[in-house]
Amino acid sequence: MTKFIKNIFTDKRIKNSQKGEYLLLISKLLRNGFSLSQSINCLRLLNRNDILFEKIHHDLRYGAMISQSLRHLELPSVVFNQLVIAQDHGKFDLALEQTGILLKNQARQVNKLKELMAYPSFIFAFLMTMLIGMKLYIIPQLELASGGKNIDLFLELIIGLVLGIISVITLLLIRLRKKVEYKRALMIVKLPLIGKIYLSFYQFLILQGLGMQLASGMNLYDICESNKRFQNDSIQGYLSNKCIDGLTNGKSLLKLIEQEPLLPNQLKALLEAGESGPRLAQDLLLMSELKFEETKQGLKKTLNLVQPILFGVIAIVIVVTYLIVLLPIYAMMKGMS
Repeated sequence: MTKFIKNIFTDKRIKNSQKGEYLLLISKLLRNGFSLSQSINCLRLLNRNDILFEKIHHDLRYGAMISQSLRHLELPSVVFNQLVIAQDHGKFDLALEQTGILLKNQARQVNKLKELMAYPSFIFAFLMTMLIGMKLYIIPQLELASGGKNIDLFLELIIGLVLGIISVITLLLIRLRKKVEYKRALMIVKLPLIGKIYLSFYQFLILQGLGMQLASGMNLYDICESNKRFQNDSIQGYLSNKCIDGLTNGKSLLKLIEQEPLLPNQLKALLEAGESGPRLAQDLLLMSELKFEETKQGLKKTLNLVQPILFGVIAIVIVVTYLIVLLPIYAMMKGMS
């Protein structure tokens, strides 16, 4: 138990912003003419207090691939698999750059979300304090029995909604942690607000991997066989096994694409148009770039919706609070008149 508690407080997980920064640094060094070994060694010397690059450099010295060595960054399986594909089929620096940009954007949006929620949260806490103060001091002095009951009901409603939302989010996170990556992705893409963003992100990685593999001369069956080396519960591994099983059982490739939630409909349209080989690879890479931009734009749009929604909720709380207090007073004044 002592060892377990010690691990909880001493384990320092790498933040997404750091992961993105590291990937971008490696991609920049590669594009400036440094080799993989030189790039990692340079970062190791610049970050002597961080043993992360020491571990990566150690793996490289013993013959591991850079994509395999980057497992120390604790990247999601779908991203890690994509880097393996990129190193096997070229454009590794591009995959590092785009993944790094998305991870940094995600971390930046999370930090901005915290900043946006700080002010509305303060106002909401102030309103709750004001409601409790009205219940304890103002309502008894005015002798408004109905006002006290209404405030009690309103407070119970607000507390119930807050606890309900927290409970739903907690249960959802617990369920997501228990799912394998593919099943977890299917649940995430169905969520409101963030579902479409994650769907664009997954489709970007899948299309980029397919495009790079096709550009190197592989056919679809070879791609599926190659991707079977990944874990069966990962997105790339699951899709490969599903495709091979479907084709073996005589199912149409277009039907398989249509039934797969993580694959875009544009992929079916390209195959129906009869494209193949280098032309199809080029179109898939172009489509992946569009999904990359779509993911970035989705993050910005979703973030811009958060604060108006919060202020709308606060406005409703303010209006209801005034009505709870003023309506009984107006009724009392009308009776006096």
